[in-house]
Amino acid sequence: MWLPAASLFAVPVADTRAPLSSVTLRWDDRFAIDATLAADFPVLRVTRGDLSVDAGIEAMVILGFQPNENLRFDLETVDGTFGLPVGLRWGLWTGRFEVAHTSAHFADGVTDDPEPPASSEGYSREWARLLAARQFGPARLYAGAKALLHDQRGLPPWSVQAGGEVAGPWKIAPFGAVDVQAAAENGWDPEVAAQVGVRAQVGGGRRLRVAATGRYGPDDTGKLQGQNEAWLGITFGFDSTGALDTPAGVDDAPR
Repeated sequence: MWLPAASLFAVPVADTRAPLSSVTLRWDDRFAIDATLAADFPVLRVTRGDLSVDAGIEAMVILGFQPNENLRFDLETVDGTFGLPVGLRWGLWTGRFEVAHTSAHFADGVTDDPEPPASSEGYSREWARLLAARQFGPARLYAGAKALLHDQRGLPPWSVQAGGEVAGPWKIAPFGAVDVQAAAENGWDPEVAAQVGVRAQVGGGRRLRVAATGRYGPDDTGKLQGQNEAWLGITFGFDSTGALDTPAGVDDAPR
């Protein structure tokens, strides 16, 4: 099948670097806005019996804004990812293998600051990740590992990831999600992110999410190497990826 409606593997919604379009208003020692524009686009799906496999492309850009006086919004960070994912579904099991490139950079809002928060050097790497998940009624558990294929700083390559999600089966339903990651480059210190909110199916395969969210752990962009962050916020998400859907609920109709 060409151009299926959604990828077989639903990307984790609590992962702050998942390809899901959203706007997050967050607070730590200051107020900031993160805007993510993303697409997780399956191109081809093949089904043989109970096994389905798809392949596609993913891309996203994350823009970090710092509100200033007089309704000015300084653009502080620009992070981009492009990848080639392959997903599969077998009954209640799903999986995803992807190879991707990530670049992350400070923007003028930081480099023009007389007291920038960290070095303004760029960040670039290629990586591969494998995730597997199983559905348990309205809940899903997932786990996997990631390896750096190339990193300009020569950091240790391995990291692990695990998490869970639960969502009601209705068109408007509450949901909760948590994602935990740990990387050798950060001394295996845990990174924990979570969302609790409501998701709604608004037609055309599109989904709206509104959630309280938070994150604690090492910086997840790579630009602030060795620094921790802790923030709370509100996320407004809008996508058509099949996030929070059960495997049986993924629409196989063409776009």
